[in-house]
Amino acid sequence: MENQLAENIREYRKSMGLTQEQLAERLGITLGTVSKWERGSSEPDLGYLMDLAELFRVSVDALIGFTMRGSNADEEADRIEALVNHVPFEEVQAECEKALKKFPNHFRIVLDAASIWKRFGAMHQDEPALRRALELYRHAVELISQNRDPEISEASLRNEIAGCYASLKDYCRAVEEYKKNNLGGINDANIGILLVWDERQPEEGIPYIERAFLNHLTGITTVMCGYLFYYLQTGDTARGIRAAEQAIDQLSRAKEDPDQRSFMDKLICLIYLLLAVIRDKAGQPERAEEELLLAVGMARAFDGAPVYTPENMMFTEHMPHNVYFYDDAGPTAMEGLRSTMADVGDLASEAFRRKFELAMA
Repeated sequence: MENQLAENIREYRKSMGLTQEQLAERLGITLGTVSKWERGSSEPDLGYLMDLAELFRVSVDALIGFTMRGSNADEEADRIEALVNHVPFEEVQAECEKALKKFPNHFRIVLDAASIWKRFGAMHQDEPALRRALELYRHAVELISQNRDPEISEASLRNEIAGCYASLKDYCRAVEEYKKNNLGGINDANIGILLVWDERQPEEGIPYIERAFLNHLTGITTVMCGYLFYYLQTGDTARGIRAAEQAIDQLSRAKEDPDQRSFMDKLICLIYLLLAVIRDKAGQPERAEEELLLAVGMARAFDGAPVYTPENMMFTEHMPHNVYFYDDAGPTAMEGLRSTMADVGDLASEAFRRKFELAMA
């Protein structure tokens, strides 16, 4: 048996953001006692072990950190995760429940079991399975101090809880949970559709849907630019052209009237410039020049009568018209073109760079 108590006390304390002095105050002991525990020169008695385990939200065995043959909790979690997509649910479920009996307060095991029960419950509309998932997700929240995965947070666990309530058709509770953790509007789409459809509250839900739509446009633009930059650097011009055309099509479709200006034009002209650079790199100088001139002409037209509100944008009729949009390419469309060219100009030919300067003059 290997005792890791000193190291675990230190790590759990730090994970909770506590100093040694703060931990000592919580337990009603001296700073020196905590220091000795963490150095391993002395150990807490059973009463303090139980107090520490409760404070850190772990089991006493997890706090002590012992390992015995065939019973290491992390190895058990690894084994369960390896089974998930390769054996029937019933077998994985049985393995999870056995692991939970041995390690009821191990974060990864609790979370893995919660995810498995939720997946089964949602697929089969099985209420007991979803209730079990809820129970386990709540316990995982209590054990969050053990988490070492940066992609998992208390907010993400609570969103899983909201998803369980939605699957249980407890839509009011689902909306309540989603709203609690709607950081940056991440849950807008879920909140909106639950209110509009399931709760039959369309007027309350539509603002969430509209904001989700705008976030989608922003997200898809960022994603497609990521693809464009990748294909530019790797020389896969065929896919780069497809990515640019896809982005332009999606942004153009967001305009209510394609012949009238909207904020989308400021973004579209930037994509046209990237498309022109890719055409140049693909050995299509004529098409490259056409799209370059189109980008510059669109940028000039936008700057002549800029639109930074939802005007002429699809699906924003319920949005206040004093909402102001912005991007980080530049304060004007023309400056955005210059900024973008500065980023990708080294990938374009000298002839294309000269044409760019002439077009921008």
